[in-house]
Amino acid sequence: MKRDHFLGALIATVGVTELTHVSAAWAIDEAAIGREVFAQLREDDQILFDSPYYEHLNEIGSVISATVANRYPYQIRFYIVKGDSANAFSVPGGNIYVNEPLLDLAKNRDEVAGVLGHESGHMVLHHVAKRMQNAQRIGTLATIGSIFAQIAGGPLGGLEADNAMNYLAAGQDANLSRHIEAQADEEGSRIVAATKMYNPYALLWFFQTMTATYGPGKADWLRSHPLDAQRIADLQHLFASDTATFSGYTDTHARDVAYW
Repeated sequence: MKRDHFLGALIATVGVTELTHVSAAWAIDEAAIGREVFAQLREDDQILFDSPYYEHLNEIGSVISATVANRYPYQIRFYIVKGDSANAFSVPGGNIYVNEPLLDLAKNRDEVAGVLGHESGHMVLHHVAKRMQNAQRIGTLATIGSIFAQIAGGPLGGLEADNAMNYLAAGQDANLSRHIEAQADEEGSRIVAATKMYNPYALLWFFQTMTATYGPGKADWLRSHPLDAQRIADLQHLFASDTATFSGYTDTHARDVAYW
């Protein structure tokens, strides 16, 4: 299926959810959103159920899922989807989707754990629900549709806000999106550290790999994600400042060592 059809399929799920009560950040029916997106992806043949990467994904994912089990009311499950460039995204209700190019790009279990930690961070912080609440507050239903397009829009970042949206609303939502992506980087690193199995520095390594593979990106106020360089700098500051959480880990430069 073509990329624009795929994004359109996700946006179509808003027809079921956009008028749901969102008076509180997590008052939307997250489980219903998750079921609807999963059904749409399956109907459009976007989910790979027999990928050889599941062995590693489920091995690492089970540790991440267990680590956040007491913080999120839905069981987190992991699926592999089609895609030409590295991408991962989470949907309310517990489903995290990763494609094979990302699993191929990540050189080791630590880097995959970093990506899954980031996406789980979105879950436990109810980020999509908060963005939907914000969109309703500013009265822009198109923004809600764009949120779902952005969920699947890039390799942990990069897709610009929908140009069809009101320009000011787009800028306001993009600013919120960059903020919550930074939050997910921090929360994801804490989740990885809490596993006691994987090195949280690996999310930093993965962003370095992303930059080397896809380039540094370009600053734009409609960007939905921070630039990789900013994310790397923020993570370095986090690791240095929160020694209680991260002092047991070091930047071993294991990003140069592939051990799948």
